[in-house]
Amino acid sequence: MDFTDKLMLGGIGAVALGAAAMLFCAASVYVIDEGERAVLTRFGTIEDVWDPGIHLAVPLIERAKVYSVRVQKSVFGGDEENKLQAYSNDQQIIDSYRISITWQYDPLRIKDAYKFFKTDEDNSVFYTVVAPLVQQTSKQLLGQFTASTIIQERSKLDTAFDRMLKEELKRYPINVISVQIEDVSFSESYDRVVEQTAQKKMEIEKARNELQRIEIESKQQIAKADAENKAMRLRADAKAYQIRTTAQAEADAIALKAKALQEGREIIDLTLAEKWNGELPQTMLGDGSKLIPVLSGK
Repeated sequence: MDFTDKLMLGGIGAVALGAAAMLFCAASVYVIDEGERAVLTRFGTIEDVWDPGIHLAVPLIERAKVYSVRVQKSVFGGDEENKLQAYSNDQQIIDSYRISITWQYDPLRIKDAYKFFKTDEDNSVFYTVVAPLVQQTSKQLLGQFTASTIIQERSKLDTAFDRMLKEELKRYPINVISVQIEDVSFSESYDRVVEQTAQKKMEIEKARNELQRIEIESKQQIAKADAENKAMRLRADAKAYQIRTTAQAEADAIALKAKALQEGREIIDLTLAEKWNGELPQTMLGDGSKLIPVLSGK
C-alpha cells in the first residue's frame, strides 16, 4: 500500500469518524416542544424532568421519555369491538353507550406518569390502565339511576360521573377536565315500552285538553246565561220602577187637584157668606127631605 492509498484510507476513516461523532452528538440532543415534558433516566432511574427547550443527554447511558401535556380526548365504547353495556337501577338493559373524557397529563407529576405508564406511544397505556376504571365506574353509576332519569337528566348523570371518575383517577398523574356519557341506547323492548308510554301520555294529554275545553265552554255558557238573567232582572226592575214612579206621580197629581178643588169650594162659600145680607133664602133646592138654600150673591 503506497502513501496515496494510506491517505485515502485515512480520509475515509476521518469522515466516518466525523459522521459517527455527529450521530453520537445528535443522539444526545433533545428538543422539548411547548406542551411537552420529558423524563430523563439513567440506567432506568429517573434523574430529572425537562421543561420545553434544548437538553443534552449522555448517549447510551441516559434516555429521555417525552410526554405531551396538551389537552387530549379519549373515547371509550361506541363500537362493537369495545362495546360498553350496563343495567339501570330499574333493571333495564343499556345495550350500548359511549364515554368521552377530556384530559391531560399533570405537568407537575410527569415523574409519576413515567412510573405508572412509562411509555406514551399512542396513549396505549392510558387505555389499558384507565379503560377498566372507566368501565367499572360507569356501570356502578348507571346502576344508581333509573332508565327515565338517564334519558331525561343527562347533565345530572354527567356531573355525578365526573365526580366519581376524578375520585378514582386522582392517584394517577391525570387531570380530568370533563366527562360525558353519550349515545346511551337501551334494548329494543325498552324502546317499545317508552314509545307506548309516550303515546299513552299524548292520548291522556289530549283527553285532558278536551275536558278542559268542554269545561271552559260550559262555564262560558253558564256565565252568558247568568248575564242574560241579570239583564232581564235589571230590565224588569227598571220597568217596575217606571210603573211605580208613574203611578205615584198620577196619584200625587190627583191629590193636588182634589186639594185645589176643596180649597176653591171653601173660598166660594166664604165669599157668599161675606156678601149675605141676613135675609133668608128665597129659593130652596131639594126633594123636600133635604133642602139646600141658595143664597143670592147680590
